[in-house]
Amino acid sequence: MPRVPESQPNRLLIALAAVVLVLAACSEPLDDIDSTSTPTSSGSDDTTTENDADDTDPAPAADSDSTSDAETDSGSGTDSGSGTDSGSGTDSGSGTDSGSGTDTDQGDVTGTGQGSEDETDTVSDDGSIVWQHRGEPWFLGTIPATAVAADSSSEPIKIGMINQEDTPIGSFPEVRFAAEAAINWINAELGGVDGRPLEFHWCITPFSPEQSQVCAQEMVQEGVVALVGGINVMSQASFPILEQNGIPVVGGIPAGLTEQRSAFSFTFSGGSSGGLAAFMKHAADNGADKAVIAYGEFDAFEVAAADYGAVVGEHLGLDVKLVRFPVIAADFLPVLNQAIEFEADAVVIAAADSSCVSIMETFKELEIDAQLYLVGACAADHVIEAADGANIGVVFNSEGPPDDADVEGTLFDEVTNRYNNGPAQAAGTVGFRGMMNLYGVLVEIGADQITSQAIIDWLRQSVDRESFWGHPYTCDGRQVPGLRALCAPQQTLFKMETVGEVEYVSGWIDTAELFAASGAGS
Repeated sequence: MPRVPESQPNRLLIALAAVVLVLAACSEPLDDIDSTSTPTSSGSDDTTTENDADDTDPAPAADSDSTSDAETDSGSGTDSGSGTDSGSGTDSGSGTDSGSGTDTDQGDVTGTGQGSEDETDTVSDDGSIVWQHRGEPWFLGTIPATAVAADSSSEPIKIGMINQEDTPIGSFPEVRFAAEAAINWINAELGGVDGRPLEFHWCITPFSPEQSQVCAQEMVQEGVVALVGGINVMSQASFPILEQNGIPVVGGIPAGLTEQRSAFSFTFSGGSSGGLAAFMKHAADNGADKAVIAYGEFDAFEVAAADYGAVVGEHLGLDVKLVRFPVIAADFLPVLNQAIEFEADAVVIAAADSSCVSIMETFKELEIDAQLYLVGACAADHVIEAADGANIGVVFNSEGPPDDADVEGTLFDEVTNRYNNGPAQAAGTVGFRGMMNLYGVLVEIGADQITSQAIIDWLRQSVDRESFWGHPYTCDGRQVPGLRALCAPQQTLFKMETVGEVEYVSGWIDTAELFAASGAGS
């Protein structure tokens, strides 16, 4: 059995906010790009007024302050945004964005991503992102030959999000901005879903269980058919309400065990468990005999390390030692000293990005003769710059494909540049993937048949479905035993010696197979 240290007292609850930074390992390594774009138009939907919002807002404690205006792609149609404001005066916010548009000159696109070769050869440049990549293969088949906007007069399909923002202890607006950019693009260039536009209803929670509940109640009363997952450390407060009302959450970063175990949660991720298992596989394949897994004191990390990472490591022949540290730790010398005493060949540390530079610098100063593994959040550009060479040789994990030329990575860059309402990089890759995969599900179901239950049924029956910029997913609840929400736990590993220069050191690591073979989580 893995060595587990003596239990230590829990730290302040506020420290739990740091855990989501570790889970941001789901983010893909990206080259530097300018993520700021200038809106070309904004507007208000006549069907959504401030008075309407006051009449329908189910959460009198929520400040519905929408700063989200859909933007227009030149040549692809008119894009109209709307917002609601209940003016209730709390520190949290919610909003509505109906980024739909009309275009009568560009043919018919049903949103299936299928385009004919003949059209590709004859259609002139309309300035759209779709036209630039017409005919290229992607997760829905082939990118259409022409862009077409959704019909703004059609009944919108309401999509929600609960996201943690406006708090110094963990704020992630990029996840919302990225999902919103995807919706704006879908409405402006992909024709919505069979012509029906998507309408985005978001609610901000500032690390508050009470506001998380309010947000869930708001999603119910808004009539959203699904939520695209954000980051919400207090999701244990919102999930019971969503489950009672049969509303699925698709994508996002699963910050806690409640959402990882929920039958209404479908994430294209392996969470911390997937990352740790991949590190164990790489270490064993590269000749390691002993491994240390160090993790912050939080229940989701404890489970990931003890029940999944360590079990996989021991199955692969590694002698594994578990080391706990306070989730707000700044000094990692005690952790690394334990690795030295254990004579570890591999050292895995699951820590927030604020700790990454300290870990890498201390590891280098101690001249530890072992492979260091850190979560993908530690490969953010600002971390690599601050590490000043201490990052050389460190291996990070990702849930994106090991192919820098992947068109979907390029689409993410271009769409979030053109259609964003704010910076959408870093963990924004997860919000974008979640929204695009949800869009694919809606297209498969068909606009006239979309209900929350139809989405749930479709996802539960999915097997090896293509994912946007990720590994194919299977949401049968059995990919990670005990954590049924994790539909795509597979990982890739990479090094980033300098900013923007990614070197993959593995292909896809099938952590689902590792869990099954080792009995992890059972």
